[in-house]
Parts: sequence; structure tokens; C-alpha cells
Amino acid sequence: MNLTSIGADDKMSTSHEEKRSMKVQIDEITPVKKSLTIEIPEEVVSKAFSKAYATLGRQVKVPGFRPGKVPLYLLEKKYGPSVTEDIMRELVPDYYQKAVEKTGIFPVEFPSFDKIEPKRGEALSFTATVEVKPVITISDYKGVVVPLMAATVTDADVDKALTAKQEQHAQLETCLEEHEIVSDDFAIIDFEGVLDGKPVQDGKQAGYTIQIGSKAFPPPFEDELLGKKQGDVFDLSIPYPEDFQNKAIAGKSIDFHVEIQEIKKKILPALDDEFAKDLECETLDELKTKTRETLETEAKHKQEHDQKKALMDKLIDANPFDIPAALVAHELKTIMGSFPDQQGVSEDSEKKEALMRELEPLARHRAAESLILTQIAEQEDVKVNDAAVETELEAIAERRGATIKEVKKMFYQKEGALEGLKSQMKESQVLDLIYAQAKFEAVAAVTADTAKGEKA
Repeated sequence: MNLTSIGADDKMSTSHEEKRSMKVQIDEITPVKKSLTIEIPEEVVSKAFSKAYATLGRQVKVPGFRPGKVPLYLLEKKYGPSVTEDIMRELVPDYYQKAVEKTGIFPVEFPSFDKIEPKRGEALSFTATVEVKPVITISDYKGVVVPLMAATVTDADVDKALTAKQEQHAQLETCLEEHEIVSDDFAIIDFEGVLDGKPVQDGKQAGYTIQIGSKAFPPPFEDELLGKKQGDVFDLSIPYPEDFQNKAIAGKSIDFHVEIQEIKKKILPALDDEFAKDLECETLDELKTKTRETLETEAKHKQEHDQKKALMDKLIDANPFDIPAALVAHELKTIMGSFPDQQGVSEDSEKKEALMRELEPLARHRAAESLILTQIAEQEDVKVNDAAVETELEAIAERRGATIKEVKKMFYQKEGALEGLKSQMKESQVLDLIYAQAKFEAVAAVTADTAKGEKA
């Protein structure tokens, strides 16, 4: 364990200023966790007590004494604990910050303090434990060899995209009464579910539209609709799995009474010039060309994203270091907050803990990326100027459909929001810088089918 002392007793000096100086001792718990033992000089503590009691004596009213003439022992007896707490709140944060500046550490979280008991006439010693930014130097970040993934768009990709456009513009057409339901049909039904003879909450609807194969209901329910006709009335029992989101019916069988009111099928528009004109193209060939261009743009974006990820993976592997748990926790909170709560995770502690364990490696990876990019920014002296921030705020306003005034208010009023934005911008600038200096080797291909992959 390395121990460093700043302003320690062995530094003998007779100067009055050094006698009054704060003492700080650093104890390394881990490379990213430090313990600071801080001693506030007795003169500073006594002065704080004297000032506090002098102010208090002028403010309080004690029978038999004029303001400012209340004996100290009475003030100490009645207000001692609150005065001590006020002094602690005044001195401890101030001297902790001075100790941080003096030792040159970079905390990444609020510190935890041991029990602190200021006493008049004595120096005040306390210990602060805090996680800090690791001391790292990133080397060999210029000219990193990265796999080159060619962004390829095939004719099959274009055909698939055009079919998707047809699906988006499809019309529903009512089927004849004798039509039997098949997969992909749309059935308009009335249904009511009961459990143990009692209606299930939200288990009754009229005119509900269900597409066969959509899995909006458990598969047995949709399977029972196959082959049915308009006007058919029937009952069925559907078992729900143990892990079903609605705990009231999870692991139980619900009895449904169903009546089919209408059946519709999806009619795709013909893939021709008329369809192209509906999509603001003059001909089908023009639509195909624009569709290919869109797919190529998506594939290029995916290519750049994946190559940047490969670049950062290499830098992380080549520069191992301890990562503060506080930074990992911060990243994990951000990731968790970006997930829509579709599976009832927030209400299920077990599911939430399981998801957090699953996402923890990703959070650790993001924290490592941020530390590396921040360090390279320092080494390269990368700055984010006010003009760049203004441009980014305008872009955010445009994306959100808000005014620049509204966006500025949000970032300037929320503590840490503007600094967070600047940090993101700086990291992005650094990543662009080292990406431009990377060397690429062709090893794989990226097709339009993979261009919609999620960002890591």
C-alpha cells in the first residue's frame, strides 16, 4: 500500500503560515479508490466556533441577557450540537475540496466521510473515501489497424425494401362470408375472458382487430381462429405461461367466449409506375434507384459505426486499467433509462437485477471508452468551443421540434447537462480524429440486411 503525506509533521518549519497549513494524507485503497485523511488547523476550527457563537449571541434572545451579552457557556449548553453541525457543514466540504486540489486527484463521485466531531480548541481530522479517475496514458492510438467491412447492397436487398413499402401502403379488404381465416388475415372479433367464473380485468372487448400470426394473443388463441368464418361463435380455454407479464393471470387458464364479426385480408398495391408516383417518384425505375441509394447510405453508416466500435475495442484491449465502479454505475443507469419498460422490469426487482447483470459488461465497456477518449482529448488538447456548442444545441432543437430557447433553458438549468453535452461532443471529436488516422484491412462484408443493427 502506497502512502503519500502532504504537509506532514516531518516537514519541520517554524513559519507561522506552515503551522496553520492543512495536512493531507493519501491512502491508496485501489488504483481508482483513495482515502484522504485531512486535518484542519486548530486555529481555523477555533475561529469558526468563535464566529458562530458571536453571530448566534447577537441573534438569540435569552431571558435576563441583552443581545450579544449571553454567556458562552449558556450558548454552548443550548445550541452546542447545532453549532457543531453548522461548522462541520462549513469546513468539511471546503477543506475536502482544498485537499482534492492539493493532491491532484480527480474524483468521479461524491465522497463518503467517517464520523466527524469538531471540537473547540482542537484541530479537526476526518477521512474522506472517494473513487477517482484512473491515471492512464494512451499509446499507439494513431494508425490503428481496423477491419474494413464493405457496405454492399444487393438486388435482393432492394426487392425486400420495395416489398416493405408495399406492406406500408397495403389496404384491408373485407372477405366474403364463406371465407375461412388463414394466416395473415385480419379478424374483427368480440371476446370476453373469465377466470374461475369471474370476468378478467380488461378481458372484454368488442370490435377488436387481430392479425393472425401477430402473436398479440398466445399462439393457441390465434390457432383456434384458423378456419373460422364470419359469424362463428365459440369458446376456448387458453393457458398463460408462468412468466406472463400480467401476474394476475400468469400460470392460469382463461376461458374465452369469442364471436367473429368480420374478416379482412391485406391487399398490396401493384409494384408499378403508379405506385412509384404515390411515393413521389415519376417511374418505378426511379423508385428503385432512390431505394438503393437509401440502403447504401444506411449500409455506409453501419459500416462506419462498426469500424469505430472495432477501433475502440482494440484501444480498450491494448490499454487495460481499473474502471471506477461509480462510472460503471452511471453508464448502467443511462442504459437502463433508455429501455422502454415493455416487460414490466421496473416493477419486478428480480427482472431488473437480471437485466442489470446482463447490461453491466456493456456499461463497463462504455465507461472504458469514455475514459480513453477523454484522455486522448487531453493528450491532443482537443477543445469544444462555444460556436460548436451553439451549433449542436440548434441541431438538438431541430431534431426535437423545439425552439433554441427551450433547448438552452433545459441544458442551462439542469445541473451538469451542459457539461455532459460538451463531454459527449469532445469524445465524438476525438473518435473522429483517431478514426480518420486508422488503417483499414478488408476482412468482411456488411449487407443492407445488417445495416439496421443496433448500436452497441
